[in-house]
Amino acid sequence: MAISTFLSFAVSPVVIFLLIAYLKFKFSIKSLQNIINAVIWGALGVVLLVIANYLIDLQWNDNLRNMRRMAFFVFIITAFSSEIAKFAALRFGFFRLKSFQSPLVGIIYAVFISMGFSAVAVVLYSYGIVGTATKFNDMTLFLYTFPLAGFTLGCMMGFFVGMGRQRKSGFIDNSTAIFASTFFHGLFYFCFITQDKRLLIFTGIGFFIITIALILKAISLSSEKK
Repeated sequence: MAISTFLSFAVSPVVIFLLIAYLKFKFSIKSLQNIINAVIWGALGVVLLVIANYLIDLQWNDNLRNMRRMAFFVFIITAFSSEIAKFAALRFGFFRLKSFQSPLVGIIYAVFISMGFSAVAVVLYSYGIVGTATKFNDMTLFLYTFPLAGFTLGCMMGFFVGMGRQRKSGFIDNSTAIFASTFFHGLFYFCFITQDKRLLIFTGIGFFIITIALILKAISLSSEKK
């Protein structure tokens, strides 16, 4: 395996380290227990992706010969199983914490969950344990950008789940969190499985804009609440 592939395994840990350093500097956080728990639960969530891949391999033997199968594999097996695992960790592990009172806090926890997930997932993708048997032509690029895409997906999920925390019924917000993160996760993966570089560029630009917009909106909502 190429050195560049091994180096890609460090992207998620580096992002986690930088985020922790920023939060400790910005908010003087004394305990990192909840953040560490978020990373661990995110890493454990990969089990659901492995199970989903294993079951579909038994049925199709990695034969994605038509667009319908490809779409099902990308958006349900890969994207939905990944995002529902992250959602479960966020919703049942951190939603009831007293500190979880705003979309900004939701984003923080969801991003760490997503980074924990990405840290393990990129290793599994690189060894072909999950994903398609035929690796992408741009597999190295996929491994480097997967954690960055996960950052955006974490922002989406955390923002909407955080919005749901402020309302009596968060069903719509929670559903939006799952749907949005699943759709954009699937779109990201679809760019590589179809080898559409133009779509990948537009998707990357869209991810960047969405990330900035959600973070700024979450900060604004937190300031208004205070």
